[in-house]
Amino acid sequence: MNLPTAEIVCLGNELLIGVTINTNSSYVGEELTKLGFEVRRITCIRDDVDLAVAFFHELFERKPNLVIITGGLGPTYDDIQLEVISKSTNLTLIENEIAIEQIKEYYAKKNLHLTKERRKMGKLPNGAEVLKNNIGGAPGCYIKYEDIDMYCLPGVPTEMKDIFSSIIIPRLKMEARNQIYEIKFQIFNCFESELAPYLNEISKKYSKLYIKSHPEYKDIKGIVIHISGTGKNAKEEVTKVKDSLQEIFIANLPSIKIKEILE
Repeated sequence: MNLPTAEIVCLGNELLIGVTINTNSSYVGEELTKLGFEVRRITCIRDDVDLAVAFFHELFERKPNLVIITGGLGPTYDDIQLEVISKSTNLTLIENEIAIEQIKEYYAKKNLHLTKERRKMGKLPNGAEVLKNNIGGAPGCYIKYEDIDMYCLPGVPTEMKDIFSSIIIPRLKMEARNQIYEIKFQIFNCFESELAPYLNEISKKYSKLYIKSHPEYKDIKGIVIHISGTGKNAKEEVTKVKDSLQEIFIANLPSIKIKEILE
């Protein structure tokens, strides 16, 4: 499938030392895939400015269409996301009036003042668009750099998901990307290795589709067969492959049971 490309970057020592499970990357990866992006990399980086800047220079050379960055927008010394973006892009950090007002409003509701540390969260790359955080204190932001769309989001999952679902998903849908059409179904009473020859054969025939078996898929039991495609004929082709595979499986593995997955 010829899809626009995306990378997900997660900042934070806690993700690398086993303190925090990186649920952000799985959420963002799934949502971007549904929107028709090919997610090529998910990268976790320590709270190290030099290390992260070097990584972003490499990322810019790859020229993905979209980059989602989570973590490191807070008020503490190790919240370095925007410093990293500034040094990577040579975009100066400046106080953004819209961001400062949002931060003031958030802390005023808690009867707290705008300290130097909290004010730090309002320094955004020059020209950045503020993304309102309806749950926490740190605003997100959007910048365009070398034709790459970059979204800077908080690391707290509830805050990240709020901005992503309320702002980013609607925006990406409006940009007329090729959205994915996909079907999944479960198979019971067999091993994945028994399905492999048939999946391999049909994958060669329909090389533009994504056809994959998952022995473990979230909390769904059995082996999950996942078929997806893009374009005006995607629904027809994906449905045809699903029907063909089910017929082949039943004919060659009579003990199996098949169950459709409705999502």
